[in-house]
Amino acid sequence: MAEHSIWQMTLGEFRDAIESRSMPGCGAAAASSAAIGLALVLKGLRISESKAACAERARLIERADAQLAALGDYADEDVQAFNAYLAARRDTADEGALQAAVERINRVPVDTARCCLEALELAVAARGLTRESLHSDTDAGARLLHSGLAMVLLNVDANVRNLDDAGEREALARTREQLQTAADHALERLSASG
Repeated sequence: MAEHSIWQMTLGEFRDAIESRSMPGCGAAAASSAAIGLALVLKGLRISESKAACAERARLIERADAQLAALGDYADEDVQAFNAYLAARRDTADEGALQAAVERINRVPVDTARCCLEALELAVAARGLTRESLHSDTDAGARLLHSGLAMVLLNVDANVRNLDDAGEREALARTREQLQTAADHALERLSASG
């Protein structure tokens, strides 16, 4: 967790910071929403595991715990990356720092989306290992993961428009489309299982 983590804020403080300051922005909000979605998935897995132990479910819980930590880190990283970008823009003498900051703000939302997709795939697998009475938590969590991914891809869309290099624009746009398509398919599989 970052020294000045959004996870140290109350939910009300986080909401108020989003609506009143430049950061946290949609990337941090997306990663946080996805983390809350994964927490719902984990709730179903943990309660189900407490009723009847299952090695496969225990492994899934372990993987989900790691994904939950990663999503939290991406929420903080989004804030840090954007602040570093703003600082680099102010320091016009250091072109290298600006280039590194641009690369970072392009990388963070893609990495966050990949993490959301991995967590969404985990949610699909979790549904069959979760008690039926908790399927609504798993399903809602999966939808929050999907929406978190779609939200963070809005940052990718903005970044694509701002790239000067046509090859970089095409590669980033292609990656963005692949992530959204994979997430849509995962959500369709989850819906078909219910």
